[in-house]
Amino acid sequence: MSEGTGHEPIAHWRIIASLTLVLQIVILFSLKAALEEDSWFVGTLSATVEEGPLSLEGVSANITIDMQKDKDDLSIELFGPLRLSHWQDERDDRATLSEQQVEEYDENMDDAFSSPSPDTIKSLTFTLIHISIGLAFLLIALICLDLRQQSNETKRTVFRRFLSLGSFTSVLTVLVLILLVLPASWFATVTDNPRKFTDSEQNDAFLAHADFSASSEFGLDGFTLKFEASGYDIGMVRPANRSAVEAEPPQPSTPDADSFISINGEMRTETPPYVAEMVYFWFALWFLLPLALLIQQRVAIDPRLASMKLQV
Repeated sequence: MSEGTGHEPIAHWRIIASLTLVLQIVILFSLKAALEEDSWFVGTLSATVEEGPLSLEGVSANITIDMQKDKDDLSIELFGPLRLSHWQDERDDRATLSEQQVEEYDENMDDAFSSPSPDTIKSLTFTLIHISIGLAFLLIALICLDLRQQSNETKRTVFRRFLSLGSFTSVLTVLVLILLVLPASWFATVTDNPRKFTDSEQNDAFLAHADFSASSEFGLDGFTLKFEASGYDIGMVRPANRSAVEAEPPQPSTPDADSFISINGEMRTETPPYVAEMVYFWFALWFLLPLALLIQQRVAIDPRLASMKLQV
């Protein structure tokens, strides 16, 4: 084994690293196949009107989505559809929005839901998986070159460490996208903070004096968000009175007070088992094992440093 300037002798632990990289590639291909065929997560939204105009109390909706790679399976259940339809018809009659106001409302909706779409996140996830697989193959090629030459150049070592960090980061980003960003994107598509809809005076179709509160729980098996939203439904207020309602809440005895609406609900995602398993694989293969190899390499170097000190 050569130990010239700029070179370090090859270590046997690199064989273990090569086998680990092969296992990482197999796991990444398995994850890619699962994402192409199985569900990414199952999301549910349940909301109930606790207080509202036109006997809306008790009206509820359940929305379930089975998010997949190409086509999402969506189902909607409504309880009290006749009361909901009557409220919507009355609301439309009172709203009398002009064409310009409708366009401005749509723009406000787009601004409020400006987070990346689920399709964008899915595409980015597959791109990062391909990058991670490519980095693993490149790392194997570098290690094989070291084994063939029975030496390790310092520059190649630095380059390999950057590649290892890139592989570590890309796989971690994939898990974050699946576990956090994708469900959050779906949440943003379904609902958002009502205050964002009341920032503009031109938004004649949502809540004034909105109050929104939420609590959340997160785990490898999924994410749960419980929320409560309330405010005065501007669509149920006559156009002549809207400015006054937007300025301050109406008095309880006035007709405009009947526009108050209160909703509570829960949003939940269920993560498939293979995603949770991938988290454990990542922690073992991309964190624990590299740490163990680093410690083993350090232990192997220390005796050499001690012998060099004795010679000096």
